[in-house]
Amino acid sequence: MNIVANSQTLARTFAMDGREYYHIPPYQRPYSWKDQQIDQLFQDICAESAGYYIGNVLVAEHDSGPDPSTKIYAVIDGQQRLTTLSLFLLALWEICTERNNDGNLSVDDKRIISEMGGDIKRRLLVNRNVSDPHLQLLEDDAAIYKELIRAIDASAFGTKEAPRVNKNRVFMKRYNHILAMLKDPDDFPSMDALSGFYEKLMDVVILQITASSIGDAFNIFSSLNSKGLPLTLVDLLKSEFLSMDSNRTDPHESTLEEQWEELAHIFIRPGTDGDVDTTAFTQFFLNNYDAFESDAKSSITKSKALYRYQDVIKDKQPTSRLNGRTYLQEMISRARAYAAIIQLSDEPNDGALFNSPDIQQLLAELRQLESTQAYPLLLFLFVKASKLELKETQMTTILRAFVTFYVRRNIAEYPKSSNIRSRLIGLIRAIDGTDDTEADALRGDDIVRAIVHALKDMSRDDEDFGNEILQRPIYEQNRKTARFVLIDLEHGLQQSNRISLSTKARPLDLNDVLPNGKPRWTIEHILPEGKLPEHWQRMIAPEHPEDAEDIKDDYTHRFGNLTLTAYNENMQQKPFADPEHPVAAEDTHYNRSKRDYKDNGEYVGMRSQLQINTSIPRPGERIEDKTSWTIDDIKRRSEWFRDEMLKRYRFPDID
Repeated sequence: MNIVANSQTLARTFAMDGREYYHIPPYQRPYSWKDQQIDQLFQDICAESAGYYIGNVLVAEHDSGPDPSTKIYAVIDGQQRLTTLSLFLLALWEICTERNNDGNLSVDDKRIISEMGGDIKRRLLVNRNVSDPHLQLLEDDAAIYKELIRAIDASAFGTKEAPRVNKNRVFMKRYNHILAMLKDPDDFPSMDALSGFYEKLMDVVILQITASSIGDAFNIFSSLNSKGLPLTLVDLLKSEFLSMDSNRTDPHESTLEEQWEELAHIFIRPGTDGDVDTTAFTQFFLNNYDAFESDAKSSITKSKALYRYQDVIKDKQPTSRLNGRTYLQEMISRARAYAAIIQLSDEPNDGALFNSPDIQQLLAELRQLESTQAYPLLLFLFVKASKLELKETQMTTILRAFVTFYVRRNIAEYPKSSNIRSRLIGLIRAIDGTDDTEADALRGDDIVRAIVHALKDMSRDDEDFGNEILQRPIYEQNRKTARFVLIDLEHGLQQSNRISLSTKARPLDLNDVLPNGKPRWTIEHILPEGKLPEHWQRMIAPEHPEDAEDIKDDYTHRFGNLTLTAYNENMQQKPFADPEHPVAAEDTHYNRSKRDYKDNGEYVGMRSQLQINTSIPRPGERIEDKTSWTIDDIKRRSEWFRDEMLKRYRFPDID
């Protein structure tokens, strides 16, 4: 087996005037990264130093064909990362092309645009041929990728030309997400800033592992994914903490190794044979540093954490008041609070605040809303609650404000995750009086006001938030948030309408899970996903059924088309109603339509008693009389969701 491993920069991978092709074999899946994965890569590149290592790319050599100077590599592992990096380059090229037509550009900006745009074209294309990119994607992705390249290149020589692609395709949506990030004036206020990101992008390091055949490459892939576990940050920090045991003078005191085991035990995954959740353990160290050990407003990165903790341990080791043993005990106390915040287990916590049912519920909601950027501030508040004069009612208000903030943020996708974290870390410095404002430390209600005002200031206002609710394909964008809102809104409507759909005989728990761990209640698309059957095509586009697919792509994933059901797999492409075969009162089971779906004598489709389903018929219309579901219905019901959500997700009135 012939294996060659080269550590190389992205500049070398996509070398200017290079003749290497990276070919995605047909058995690979299409480009499938989500916005969150793209955001994480973007944030890592921005935060880390030049030369940041981003992972491996495993390739197999292909015959070069008639041109011996050409190399063709089949990408076995790493295509998602390679594709994302090339989309970053493509977006930078488009920005250069757009700004090149700005008559107010400075001489320096024109130079940057000319050099960067020219370089990127040479990096993306072989012989600068717009139909011959270095990265050879799968057919559907390649069609969009090449059309983007063609449109950008054409725009460089005249007026802007829009790419002729379907904007609802996943590949195009991800590209537009990247383009929006790089056009953000907060992150890139100038061409100098954009050029700086381009330079860091070119400096990222990839380990390219090249096998001489696909068979060898698959053997390597299997080996890389099955042999052992890599050394983690937690392993390295353990070594640093245990080195402090040289201060121990009392042989009867517990050793640091015993205390470390106590710390690690906090992060054991429930239902396992003592397996430590390394990801949660690592995140605790990063959040702990941001909350208690740093005076900066920016967040620590994983690559720098070891060195920063070495400095912390060095500072604390010689002190008699806070020696190695007591510092690790303090870490244990903080870790218990962190595990309670992320609800790693159901074990009771010593902190009185964590025993509050309201606080437990709100923390569970924040976990569902993926609110990781808030964890340093929450850890700080819970650990220091007594000193900060925060009681249960005040913590409840803060957590409710965070739930409102994250619902709004996840729907509007604003602000960016990195901006949230830095703003909230800045709040820690303001609360403890260590920021640069020379203001007094905050306590009690002043902390509540500061946090609520900061969250409200970062959020879209009601008008913008309402418009986002109407337009966003929320299910495709963030299905966890979509499901959370549907369930939370249902609970709120039942409470405000004084209705309970749960009985002793048939308890209703919308958060119930099946034995396999999957949720029993899932999101149902009234207008279904996938290729539409003929009856649906005629319903949403009666005059032009051939346009139904494109129309569907625009509206299927909006709030107005979503509901909850425990029978998702059974409904799928069924018609909304079937007047030719109506349901009868005596039917115990009925499965011909979504509207009248019945199980054990109860309606479980669109005629279920869920309060969010009362908005399916038009005002004054009965659900049993409604026979169609159209785009106008989706628009109308989206407006209903907007009105209900603006009421439910309002910031607390703390003034």
